[in-house]
Amino acid sequence: MNHSLSSKLSQLFFIDSLGDFQKNLQILQKYQPSGIILFAKDLEGKSRTQVKQELAVYKQARPKLLIGIDQEGGLVSRLSALSSNFYPSQGQLLRQGLDAFLQKSKETALELKDLGFNWNFAPVADFAQNRSSFIYGRTFQSGLEKTSKATTSFIKLYQDLGLISTAKHFPGYGDAGDTHTAFARDDRTRAEAENDLLPFKAAIAAGVPSIMVAHLAVTIFDDQPASLSKKVHKYLRQDLGYNGVILTDDLAMAAAKLAGSENEPAELLALEAGNDLLLGGDLATLPRLVQAMENRLVSEGQIDASLDRLQALREFVYR
Repeated sequence: MNHSLSSKLSQLFFIDSLGDFQKNLQILQKYQPSGIILFAKDLEGKSRTQVKQELAVYKQARPKLLIGIDQEGGLVSRLSALSSNFYPSQGQLLRQGLDAFLQKSKETALELKDLGFNWNFAPVADFAQNRSSFIYGRTFQSGLEKTSKATTSFIKLYQDLGLISTAKHFPGYGDAGDTHTAFARDDRTRAEAENDLLPFKAAIAAGVPSIMVAHLAVTIFDDQPASLSKKVHKYLRQDLGYNGVILTDDLAMAAAKLAGSENEPAELLALEAGNDLLLGGDLATLPRLVQAMENRLVSEGQIDASLDRLQALREFVYR
């Protein structure tokens, strides 16, 4: 295997924690991925001091490591495993007013920073109107204007604190189904979909450092999950003019796995589509990705551009 290509490609992985400190450490030392996302299982039964020590050791194993977490509040609150603190959802906080939302968001961000995290996969910029849709409880549960304002305010707060935020899940779930457990389609008209993009457009204008693309198939583009769709990424880069880091939603999710195959794993499809970062990517697919580069299915220029974007993020948090 071409080791120089392998070492480049391994940096495009943002691995899922295995829930085992020593195993995580071995993977970080061996492959040197750009980042690792931790879950509740990594925090349960541990003291804050222990978590801080573990994250510091991870950063020694992989210099300038990006350490991420899903800390949206409400239904998705990993920090709840570490303390008895209550972390309200985005929507609950915003109902108290923008100032209350930002104050609590700042407290949580400082808590994350103190523990050693430098990336929060938030805010949820999806706009949903159907209260029974799977994403609704995680959204701002407000109109487009308020959602856009809260999204940009969160992004600017994190910029000021030296932390990375992520607008997710582009191009927006709307009222579609859950891609964690199955394939989901979004049949909104172009006018409806573009209307729901307003929070993402606002995020881009605010300089959001990263955007997470959903595994939802948005049929105005094509029948591929958006995370694996060249058309969606072209729209994000060219039509919306986004120059930051684009990452997949977690590739361990069912909708991504179902779209891939042994010869064309989701990791390869995601790279071909134009993602900079493979969240939850399986490092066992590295040889196949190297082969794809050698066969010019993915250009070295594209990979180098992704590495430059990721380096800019590292320089931002480790300045």
